[in-house]
Amino acid sequence: MKTSITTRVLTGFDDPSFGPLEWERLLAMGESDVVFLTWQWQSVWWQTFQRGKLLLIVAERDGETVALAPLFTEAGMVYFVGSGGSDYLNCLGDISEPEVLDALLAEARAWVSGFIGFVFYHVPETSDTGNLLNQAAARLGLTICDQGSQPAPALEIEADGRNGLAAANKKSLVRHEKFFSRDGSLRVQHLTDGNTILPHLDEFFAQHVERWAPTASPSLFNVEQQKRFYRSLTLAAADAGWLRFTRLDWQGRAIAFHFGFCRRRNFLWYKPSYAIELARRSPGEALLRQLLLRAVEEGVRTFDFGLGEEGFKGRFATQINTVRNWGLYEPGAIGNMT
Repeated sequence: MKTSITTRVLTGFDDPSFGPLEWERLLAMGESDVVFLTWQWQSVWWQTFQRGKLLLIVAERDGETVALAPLFTEAGMVYFVGSGGSDYLNCLGDISEPEVLDALLAEARAWVSGFIGFVFYHVPETSDTGNLLNQAAARLGLTICDQGSQPAPALEIEADGRNGLAAANKKSLVRHEKFFSRDGSLRVQHLTDGNTILPHLDEFFAQHVERWAPTASPSLFNVEQQKRFYRSLTLAAADAGWLRFTRLDWQGRAIAFHFGFCRRRNFLWYKPSYAIELARRSPGEALLRQLLLRAVEEGVRTFDFGLGEEGFKGRFATQINTVRNWGLYEPGAIGNMT
């Protein structure tokens, strides 16, 4: 017979009773084993963007941790750590049993003075968390709201790499790469070690800022805090094995960069940039071709284009995944907020 669930709040990411190895074990058990839920991403995000009070809540049975909810509370609300810049968020471990999720949510609610509710951003529809939250809300007397969704296009790469190679060899990508490679000066660097990546970041930031300056969406790297986050993440995950940084040089200068990840054979397109003055020659397409070829070489299963429905993603995606935002509120709280 299963014993009851107990919960406790960790003292922080450096809690001596729950280290990175235990965090990794839980992450591997759950339905969302993604970079954004790693100890490195979560701890650096919190150190950089601290908002309100940290609530790292673990659920235990017979002294063994079965789940973790990485949360923080601010102004009466509770959110996932990483809510801002993280494509996918979730709990870690196994929350399929009703008493586990109920205990995590109840513990969080008890810590918040003037509790209003939870908002859980970017929960993957490929997990059962949305359904579990709906059931938990009913048991805990909370009002649950679907607060919208975003698409996450992806290219499924067959075991022999056929889909990936077909995508990389699309005429448009090949044509644009040929312009840069015809004089033999196109150089591609794929870097995976954080200490090797770090010296390239300032040039990447500057190119990203210049790329987005003429648009209605200025670069996030106009904000020093964002640059500090990327530098700290690169150092924290230096030897984690999932960093992927690509640099394309042409005629001795950088024409494109990509800062992304590859974990559990899933390659994530995350932050690209290219030289805006070469836009008509599409260095971004030359970059994408090299990333697809690299993904095939690494034997990945999925090339994930991340959140958003930019037109180019539809040319390559074989499926459209979804993330959903869930709000769970005290009865009457929503009306009081309007």
